[in-house]
Parts: sequence; structure tokens; C-alpha cells
Amino acid sequence: MTIAAAFTAGDSDFLTVGRNGVFYDRKGQDWDATIVRILEHPISIREAFWAPYKRLARLIGDQMQKIAAARSRAANDRAALQAISATEKVAQGKPVPTPSPPFDVAKFAGIFAAIGLAVGAIGTMLASVLTGILKLTWWQIPIAFAVIMLAISLPSVLLAWLKLRKRNLGPILDANGWAVNARAKINIPFGTSLTAAARLPENAERSLVDPFSEKKSPWKLFLVLAALLVAALVLWRQGTLSRWFGG
Repeated sequence: MTIAAAFTAGDSDFLTVGRNGVFYDRKGQDWDATIVRILEHPISIREAFWAPYKRLARLIGDQMQKIAAARSRAANDRAALQAISATEKVAQGKPVPTPSPPFDVAKFAGIFAAIGLAVGAIGTMLASVLTGILKLTWWQIPIAFAVIMLAISLPSVLLAWLKLRKRNLGPILDANGWAVNARAKINIPFGTSLTAAARLPENAERSLVDPFSEKKSPWKLFLVLAALLVAALVLWRQGTLSRWFGG
């Protein structure tokens, strides 16, 4: 049978078509379930707040995968053409020369120019933002970061709040054979009671020891400390630290 289920709690990032699940009906019976279609809407305000950053990370990952796939396909096609050409020459009794691809200066100059423009634009933007933040006092910097995050996430949160206010249980009950004429709105407490995040059963314990975990290396910590030290030295040379702390 095909049912419509509402996910109103937890995180929906890992809900994908084809994923297996367990459905409990009103009689307490459990059924093997498989997701066949998803209508995406924000589940909570928290998910809507982080949605722009997740979309940006997903976009960057998809673009990197497309670029890598395109380069791999081009390399495979080039290797296949070279193999076919070499095979035909061997069949005709001709010597097979070792090809040396020509160096196209104009093409590489255009690529480097485009990369330079992109890096320069990103660097200019980051430098302007960092310069504006460094002009603030130390207690104003967290407020500036909070304002920037709100400016990015507030439109998504506002749209999610408007959608969450309009959630109605009536269509789902009607699809299950219920005759409901009134608008059965789903507020946040009611939605949380409908579906809850997975939790451990009673008397169960979670072991956090991974026998196959990789050995941790402290180079990341050293890198962060070195970056902080360099930033502190730069700010000290510019006199920014003295102005922050009144020295």
C-alpha cells in the first residue's frame, strides 16, 4: 500500500528516495516501508536557519563532482582516441610516434586570467569584510558576526515560519479515510508529538569507542594556533589590539 507520512521533527537531510524505514499504524503494527517520493518543506525553524549554508555546501560539492567527472571523461576519451589511432597505424604497418601535445599559450593564459580574476574578487570581498570587522571594538565583533548570519538566514527562517503556520493535518486524515471538515492546524508542540527523533530503547547503552578509528594527529591544532598567532602579530603591528583593550 502507498501512504502519506508527515515528518515533523528531527532532521530531513538524510531522507532520500529509496531509503528504507519502519511505519507503525494506529494498531501498533509495524510495516516495512520505502520512501518513493518526497515533498520538501522545512521541518523546523532550526533546519530553516541552517538551510542556506547547507545549500551552499551542496552546490560547491556538486560543482566539484561535475568538474572532476568532466575531466575524467575527457581524459578517457582522449586515451581511447589515441589507442584507436595507434591500433590503426600498427595494422597498416606504420610507425607509431609518441605524441607530444602542443602547449597552447593563449588557452592557458585565458584560464590563468579567469582564475586570477575570481581569486582577486573573492580576496577583495574578504579583505573589505575583514577590514570593516577589525575597525570594531572587541565586543562588537560577535555582534557583527551574528548580524551577518541573521542577514543570510533570516529570509529562509521567515519563509519557513510562514509555511509552518499553514501546516494542516486535514489532507492527511482525508487521504486515510477520515472525514474532517475543520482545519486541523499543526503547531510546533503538536507536530513534535506526531513524530519524534529516534532514541535508544530502554536499558540500552551507546558505546562511543571505535576500535577502527584513525589515529588523531595534532597538526590541525598546531595549524589553528599558528594562524591565531600570525593574526595576533599582524593586529599588534597595526595597533589594533592596543585600541581594542585600551592599551
